[in-house]
Amino acid sequence: MIPIGVGIVGYMLVFTRVSTCLMILPGFSSAQVPINVRLFIAFGIAVAVFSLANISFSYSVPIRPEQIFLLMAGEFLIAATLAVPIRFFFLALSFLGEVITQAIGLNPIPGAPLADTQSAPVLSGLFSVTATVLFFSTGIHFSFILALAMSFELYPPGEILSISVILANTSENLGQFFNIVLRLGSPIIIYAIIANLVAGLVNKLTPQIPVYFVSAPFLICGGMVLLSWIGDDMIINFHLELSNYMDRVL
Repeated sequence: MIPIGVGIVGYMLVFTRVSTCLMILPGFSSAQVPINVRLFIAFGIAVAVFSLANISFSYSVPIRPEQIFLLMAGEFLIAATLAVPIRFFFLALSFLGEVITQAIGLNPIPGAPLADTQSAPVLSGLFSVTATVLFFSTGIHFSFILALAMSFELYPPGEILSISVILANTSENLGQFFNIVLRLGSPIIIYAIIANLVAGLVNKLTPQIPVYFVSAPFLICGGMVLLSWIGDDMIINFHLELSNYMDRVL
């Protein structure tokens, strides 16, 4: 057995949980943030969390090396359980941007990759960046860091999580998140359905008229006007739903 101090092992486990969360959370995990900057942020947050957390071990000191690897593997799983739902929430908002882009007749031309390495439509990037700015400007990330420190009491190092419970919670969160974003974008989706239905009826009544070239400008223009009216409300309501989720779960 290798006699390793509890402080060193504790900070290692805290850093493992913190760095895993930062690799998943929006903003911190952005490809636009250099890797060395993310590393120093993880070191700093780990120091703050280590000073706040009440860390207890299910192993006695000295700890065997294989026990340290098992503890780190458990920290990876716990961190993913905490951060993945928030990541899915932001991915659902990005999905809404793709749906709206397609619904109002704009072919989803890939834009510049902003939040991720993969390119996405411009509207998806706009939604993601705006929601990420609100995530940091309103201080929700501080709430998550505090919850991360408190998580060591709920999930101490060495805690074995139930995979079935994690999968059940993940599937429930996915359904809830996509229901929320579809409700936010429902006015534009309903407008697109009605506009396409009217264009289809006109095409049946007068098949000689190229209805697509007539209806496409109205569909795009109406969708853009409607988006300019309710776009800010969509992002604000998304932010409120995110705050409610973090208050309820974390």
